[in-house]
Amino acid sequence: MKNTQPKSLNKGFFLEALEKVIFDVPSRSQEIIKSRYGIAGDSPKTLEEIGMDYKITRERVRQIIKEVFRKIESKEKDDSFRQAGRKIEFTINQNSGIIKEEDILHKLAGRSTKEQNAVRFLLECLENVVSKEIEGELEKSYHTRNFDFSEWQEIKNAAKEILEIEKKVIIDEDFYGRFSKKVDSADRNKFFNFINVSREIEKNSFGKWGLSHWGEINPKVAWQRAYVILKETGKPLHFRDIAQIIDKYKLNKRKTHPQTIHNELIKNDQFVLVGRGVYALSKWGYKKGTVKDVLEEILKENERPMERDEILSRISKIRQVKKSTILINLNNFFEKVEKDKYTVRN
Repeated sequence: MKNTQPKSLNKGFFLEALEKVIFDVPSRSQEIIKSRYGIAGDSPKTLEEIGMDYKITRERVRQIIKEVFRKIESKEKDDSFRQAGRKIEFTINQNSGIIKEEDILHKLAGRSTKEQNAVRFLLECLENVVSKEIEGELEKSYHTRNFDFSEWQEIKNAAKEILEIEKKVIIDEDFYGRFSKKVDSADRNKFFNFINVSREIEKNSFGKWGLSHWGEINPKVAWQRAYVILKETGKPLHFRDIAQIIDKYKLNKRKTHPQTIHNELIKNDQFVLVGRGVYALSKWGYKKGTVKDVLEEILKENERPMERDEILSRISKIRQVKKSTILINLNNFFEKVEKDKYTVRN
């Protein structure tokens, strides 16, 4: 049967629905619910904190909350409660029957903390909605009671196997393309909705999928963040620019210090200093050493005198350096033969 979306709901609808379903419970119980779920304007409080506020045990707080839930269960025909439930269940069903907590809160409540906390409360009141979290495998999510977890695991494991074989980050189209070759009648939306709740598979800030423990997905240290930035931009960058882009894409919880990036990259063989403060990835073919060292290596490899323009072209592919600097090094340290040709001095 096709889902029918409820009519558009006003901002603050879930908070209003919560107020309506608890209006006839004792005032102290209302205050405890609001404190527990952060509806009163503060952050959600622990059972112990609430107990201290009301001079009762944390177990008694738990009992009061359970009593409120029991009373709400009898209100399944209440219009506000039914509308809230329909909206929540519709959102979950539109997401293939399962959705991360942070995603459903954002979709239903936007950035309003109070509204998000009201949704959290109502989610726990709905008989047909279940919360689930599996350490190391499944993010805290909500799903419908009849959700098929065996199908979820089958799809998630197939996706994980693709990444283990590829051993590199992958874009949406390639990821789904490989999956559709493995699984008959593969539904694109279901595939991405299912892997989105996995703890083992994640999408990075540049829209590419990989295993959660990979450095390109969750870079833990400075050089890993710099590696991701250089790989995604595809060109050498100054260490100050690398630091700025790291912060732009929020790859670091704290502000990135440019000097830290410079200190990490200068000692790491995966990076090459190719200009004044400018770094490239070693695998791009850039060479370490001074301009003189690089020129000498090029000329020795060639085993014959090389024309100036040919030298300039070759060195530009492996170092970022001014033309004048190259010419000064050629004239000072190498032998000029014929017109505009150079070789290594004997």
